[in-house]
Amino acid sequence: MPEQFTAAQEALHKFAKSSDQRAEKLRAIRSKLASHSLNQQAFGKLPEADELYSAYSEQSEDCLDILEKAATLEEKVGEGVTETARAYQSDEDETVRTMQHVQGGSGSAR
Repeated sequence: MPEQFTAAQEALHKFAKSSDQRAEKLRAIRSKLASHSLNQQAFGKLPEADELYSAYSEQSEDCLDILEKAATLEEKVGEGVTETARAYQSDEDETVRTMQHVQGGSGSAR
């Protein structure tokens, strides 16, 4: 019956690591996109060119911001899952210590 309530520590740590890897990939994509930009002259000389460049610039900045936020979120997910794994392990260790104390003959669990 206790097997029904166990946490797969290895799976939690593996998932946390994959979140960190996704954060790295998102930042790499962001970096690559940030290193390429079009100058204003690329949009031509027509009156609408300034508006197009302004929209392009705004959208580019928004995209970079979203990628950074997504990377930060992935890091936070990884940290949360790692902390959950630590909490499970800590609780399990405390339960083992308590049971050993009870088995040791004192009869009083804390």
